[in-house]
Amino acid sequence: MKGSQTLVKVVLAAAALGFLAAMVLTGAQPVQRQLAAFEPKGVLKIPPDRIRRVRLGRGGEWVTLVRTGEKTWATPEGLEIGGEAGERISVVVQMMQTSGPARVMPAEELAGGALAEFELDAPQIEAMLYESGEAPVLAVRFGARNPDGFLQYMQIEGDRAVYLMSRFVGEGWREARDRILHP
Repeated sequence: MKGSQTLVKVVLAAAALGFLAAMVLTGAQPVQRQLAAFEPKGVLKIPPDRIRRVRLGRGGEWVTLVRTGEKTWATPEGLEIGGEAGERISVVVQMMQTSGPARVMPAEELAGGALAEFELDAPQIEAMLYESGEAPVLAVRFGARNPDGFLQYMQIEGDRAVYLMSRFVGEGWREARDRILHP
């Protein structure tokens, strides 16, 4: 009995060693099949690091920022934005690519006065994201929160649909703007 157990252990060890040798020789790495590949579901269709300029505003108060590093931003005049505000801008730019809408309400579903109902006619915050050039790659406005308070209404410029986004996206833009304009 003891001899057969030893033989089984030797065979298993030899098989494992053979598998490792085959991996080394072929260059293949084990595949984690239970892991799903990341697919961005947000409304920003380009990688966030390609956004070079952001314009944030509400009413008559607007601020323009240009990217100076991975998580650093400055005004066009060169005034560096503090670490926390700059990091917040980078995070919300990334959220625009990674955080998809919870629901999209097509224009056909919306009544005539829907923008006023969702406070999109006088938004809480507007954000314009630029890669290069004068035309934004994405311009959005955030209105009121939905009745349960977890989501916020958003509309994309040029799209009549209304999106329900995590409130953290719109709040991130608003907080960043407020920290820059009212430190």
